[in-house]
Amino acid sequence: MKSFITLSIIVLFFSCKEKPMDSVAVKVEKTNPAPIIDASYIATKTRYFTITDTAIVGEGRAMLERIISKSQFVMFGERHGSKATSQLITRLIPMLHKAGFNHTAFEVGPYSAKKLVALSTPPSTTVENLKQFTTQYALEEDHEIPIPFFDGLEDAYFLQAIRERDMNIWGLDQEYYSSTLFFMDELLTFVTDSPDYETIKSEKEQASKIIASWYVKDNIPDSKIRLFDEIQKEPVVQQYLSHFRGNENTKKIVEDLEISWDIYTRWREDSHADRISYMRNNFLTNYKEALQTELNPKVFLKFGNLHASKILTNGCYDLGDLVTQLAKEQGSKATIINTWHRYYSNEKGEEQDYLEKYASYYKRLRDFMTLAKRDQWTIIDLEAIRSDIQERRIALPVNGDYHKIKSLIDGYDYQLILPLDKRVTPNKN
Repeated sequence: MKSFITLSIIVLFFSCKEKPMDSVAVKVEKTNPAPIIDASYIATKTRYFTITDTAIVGEGRAMLERIISKSQFVMFGERHGSKATSQLITRLIPMLHKAGFNHTAFEVGPYSAKKLVALSTPPSTTVENLKQFTTQYALEEDHEIPIPFFDGLEDAYFLQAIRERDMNIWGLDQEYYSSTLFFMDELLTFVTDSPDYETIKSEKEQASKIIASWYVKDNIPDSKIRLFDEIQKEPVVQQYLSHFRGNENTKKIVEDLEISWDIYTRWREDSHADRISYMRNNFLTNYKEALQTELNPKVFLKFGNLHASKILTNGCYDLGDLVTQLAKEQGSKATIINTWHRYYSNEKGEEQDYLEKYASYYKRLRDFMTLAKRDQWTIIDLEAIRSDIQERRIALPVNGDYHKIKSLIDGYDYQLILPLDKRVTPNKN
């Protein structure tokens, strides 16, 4: 009898143990794996728009309006020198300003930003003033631009649009590689009332001549000179700068110029992290100043797409990360937009398809790039895709494509693919 009872207990025990396992097995059988992300799925998150002389039109406009209305920070990661991009920014500025964006930030130096304000005062003179300025300070080949990303006609138009609405301009980056001669002249304007003005002016002319000669040497192919080390070794340059180091109005200009020279000199030796920290600090300085008059200052940032990412890029947490973190602290939102070219017309007028030209780069992102249109802007909602992944409605591939696709989706909120594009129209004589 005892053995029967013991056996019954054992059978009951094992039958109870098996039931949860059976239910798990049933669950597994009933759960279908999420489909893998592909072009047909991405197309459902994609809209298109075009740009007319006065507006943005098409389904994609609603997506842009939603981005602007919901964001405190809009970070535009551009392809430098793009005519289409500058045309888009010109159309975006009125929309941004209407939504309360009073501040813009660019990949130029702090003092260069102030110069851009001067060159666009009054706004109606912007195009001609920029043309004269760029022409005056253009050197040979690699040193043709004193202030970057504002040397094209289309750039002048969007700057004019900003200034017509009295939006602020923040310069966050180092002063540009080819800006030194412009700075020599700018410093001189601060001492026009000095009794030693003629002497200082003579020193400036000598210093500028020597600086120009070093730029010529630097322009020689395969030149390995450390340009700014050589410039700073020149006694006449140091003599000229000495007039401005102790001046309250100019000492910060000299300090920023020397920081810029140092970053460029050490660019092969890991100065990138110092550059990014410099940009982040400059943003925070401007932002704290804006907080004195606004509760949640809205800022539009236009930088190269490497700087826009909100994940680790090139060993640094860049501006995209900074505004994302600030938005979290403020309980607001930062929206990060990435851009690509697919169709591009080069300087010879030859049309190129970047999906073919850079096939090795885009092959793992092909399902995104194939949605591009030659005559329309393509905008893909990466935020919605990210949400679908988190909710297990769609899955990332398990092969090597996983890493690039995940980096794109985690690093940016929207992907823009430009229509047929070319370089900006040069705005100089």
